[in-house]
Amino acid sequence: MPTTIPESATLPGALRRIGALVYDLLAVTAIAMIGSLPPVVINGVGFTKDDGLIYLLYLSYVLLLAIAYFVISWRVKHCTIGMKAWRLELVNLQDGPFSWRQLVTRAVMGIVAWLPLGIGVWWQYTASNKRTWHDLASNTRVVVLKKRKR
Repeated sequence: MPTTIPESATLPGALRRIGALVYDLLAVTAIAMIGSLPPVVINGVGFTKDDGLIYLLYLSYVLLLAIAYFVISWRVKHCTIGMKAWRLELVNLQDGPFSWRQLVTRAVMGIVAWLPLGIGVWWQYTASNKRTWHDLASNTRVVVLKKRKR
């Protein structure tokens, strides 16, 4: 299977991954706050569990905003804001550019991988191929890029 991993790249450690995730959670929080403005203005007040189905639709909308942040960032720049700060890049293990399906799969499986105490991410440290659940599901991989000389 062809790979587009740069020769200078290495695999990220846990602290680097968590650092990038924290940065990205800050970005997703800002996106969720700004994205929530129109529905809240239309509703006149915030949403609570008492709103039933409307509340679930609102939560789904916010989740879609978060997924869109990751998918668009990976498609355009091969990294998110947090990944860029920590010199991480997403690479495709298939020929050609990322497909939308591949990136959506990675984003959704990334959520699944982090939910059970991050077991899908810690998996890479026990697996022989050193890949996370979302790496495996999307046929992608995150690598650390070496510092560029100025």
